[in-house]
Amino acid sequence: MSRAGMLAAARGQLGYTEKPSGWSKFGDWYQKKFKTGPDFPTAPWCDMFLTWCAYQAHEEKAVVGGKGYAYTPYHASWFRSRDRWGSRPRVGAIVFYDWDGSGKISAIDHVGIVEAVHADGSITTIEGNTSDAVMRRRRRSAIVGYGYPAYSGGGAPPPSRPGPGKAPAWPGQYLRSGSTGAAVKTWQAQMKRRGWNLAADGVFGPRSHAACLAFQREKGLAADGIVGPQTWNATWTAPIT
Repeated sequence: MSRAGMLAAARGQLGYTEKPSGWSKFGDWYQKKFKTGPDFPTAPWCDMFLTWCAYQAHEEKAVVGGKGYAYTPYHASWFRSRDRWGSRPRVGAIVFYDWDGSGKISAIDHVGIVEAVHADGSITTIEGNTSDAVMRRRRRSAIVGYGYPAYSGGGAPPPSRPGPGKAPAWPGQYLRSGSTGAAVKTWQAQMKRRGWNLAADGVFGPRSHAACLAFQREKGLAADGIVGPQTWNATWTAPIT
C-alpha cells in the first residue's frame, strides 16, 4: 500500500471509543501482537493505534520499523535516528506533541497522523486516544516535530537538510538564555534546517536553550546550553544522525 493506505486505515476507525474501563481494541491487539504485559489493553493507546494502522496498511516498516511503538518518545527518536525527522508538516507525516510546550522529544506525550495541511499553518490530523476516541483534530501548537515515513508508494519525504559543511565565523559572543540578535537568529535557522523545532526569531529563550543542550549531548559536547565556539562550529559541521 502507501500513504493513502495508512490514512484509509486511520479514517476507518473514526468514532471508535474506548470502553469505560480504558480498554481499547488497539491496546488489546498490541498486547497480543507483541506479547507485552497484561496492562497494555487499558494503557494510553494513541501510538498503539498508529501501529495498528501501519500493520493494516502493510506499512509497518515505514511507520514503526517493522515492530511496534506504545511510547511516543521512542517512536519519535526512531524517526530522528533515521534522518526522517523535521519541523515541516506533510500529509501522511506522523506528528508528535508535548502539551507542556518544551519542544523536547523526551517530553512527547501524544501522536497522530497528518491528514491535511492548511494555508494558515494549521494541520488536520487523525488521532487515537484523544477524548478517549479516534477523532479528527485541527492543530497548530504544542508540536515537537514530524516523522516522515518512507512509504512504499511515496509521500511524506524527509525535508531537504544540509549535510556537514563549513561553519560561518563564530560571532565572538556566547549565545545563552536571554541573548538576542542576528547571531542567535543565524544559529536558530541552522538548527531548524537540521530538523530541530525552533523558530528563527533571534531570541535565545527556553526552547533554544533546551535544543542546545540536547544537541550538545547528542554530539558529545560539553552540555551547558550555551553556544560557544565548539557548539557553533558543530551546528554546521557535525553529521546529521
